[in-house]
Amino acid sequence: MKHLFTLLMKTSSQLQRVCSKGLTSIILTISALLITNVPIQAQNSSIPSPESILGFKVGADFKLASYEESLDYFQKLEASSDLIELQYAGKTSEDRSWYYAVISSKENLANIKRYKEISQLLAHPEKLSVAQAKALAQEGKPIVHIDGGLHAIEVAGAQHTLSLAHYLLTHTEDKKVKDILDNVILLLWPSLNPDGQDIVVNWYKEHVGTPYEAAPIPWLYQKYIDHDNNRDAYMVNMIESRNITRIWREWEPNIIHVHHQSSPFPTRIWLPPFAEPVATRTPPLVAREVNMIGMAIAQELETQGLAGAVHMGKGFDAWYPGYIDYLPVLQNIPAYWTETALYRYATPYFYTLKDFSTDRKGFRIESLYSSPWKGGWWRYLYANGIHSSIKLCRKIFKSAFIQ
Repeated sequence: MKHLFTLLMKTSSQLQRVCSKGLTSIILTISALLITNVPIQAQNSSIPSPESILGFKVGADFKLASYEESLDYFQKLEASSDLIELQYAGKTSEDRSWYYAVISSKENLANIKRYKEISQLLAHPEKLSVAQAKALAQEGKPIVHIDGGLHAIEVAGAQHTLSLAHYLLTHTEDKKVKDILDNVILLLWPSLNPDGQDIVVNWYKEHVGTPYEAAPIPWLYQKYIDHDNNRDAYMVNMIESRNITRIWREWEPNIIHVHHQSSPFPTRIWLPPFAEPVATRTPPLVAREVNMIGMAIAQELETQGLAGAVHMGKGFDAWYPGYIDYLPVLQNIPAYWTETALYRYATPYFYTLKDFSTDRKGFRIESLYSSPWKGGWWRYLYANGIHSSIKLCRKIFKSAFIQ
């Protein structure tokens, strides 16, 4: 599938980034897979499902997979499919071995060295002409980073990566999935905080079913810095920050998507555009790409009848340059995070009107909160078990090509 490539921007006579129209459609498709819990109905039965290894379905109430369990599952995927390769990222602060998965077609994986070379040339284009950059972009493949998040108490992301990997590897006969595999090199990280994932999951497993089930953990979920692991992008003090930064410079991804899970109540998912203020040196075209992705995903959620998507607000600005999921924007990479809602860990909760603040009880429609959520059961994976993600993907492909 061939696409015309356009220059994103040129500053001080230096080409900074080249991107395809087709990239947007593929990224939105993958982003859609992150929002719903993918039904496990494999076309390729030789590849194990998460349930067959974990003993429970991803997204099940009161059930969470640790990093060790996640890594074991990804290793089994690598052993059973030629569309995935695990790469060593380094050690964590607590000396765990850290891996991420590279998922793409067999042909792309066989030529991965060339695609990385092209990515480097386009990321550092000082000696390239516009014509040369376009030719390289036509030859190359977009590289996409998606991860299971870095705030370990926000549990959904690190669980959903299991379903996402399984779905992509077992639905290769579906044209939309085949388009992703043929046209994208996906860097899928089970977690950006393996230490914290194990700390949180082990705590929850020990106390689920007791009065302390929803209690906060009594330790930092990342050594030294806890929640501030997302404030270290420009200082890179932590070994995890250094590993991530090193690997990003190795691959120079075109899109970076990071999971979070603290959408302000009663909203169900927060997406870009960001709140004010934003960094003054934000490249305008990259910022618009991020805004378009967030808005397009929210529009498709509305199409699927999923209420509660919101944008901007007051909490998620993009001013601070140390956010690991925003600093890449200042390096001309569309990078963003999403925030789904969470009660506590994998414990479900039924919300009634009593839980709503007075100003939210009227369910008033707002400009950037078009379908207020009205309460009910909430589980930690957005739209868990309700909607078919592949149907959502097809809708997003159409909307993205229109864009």
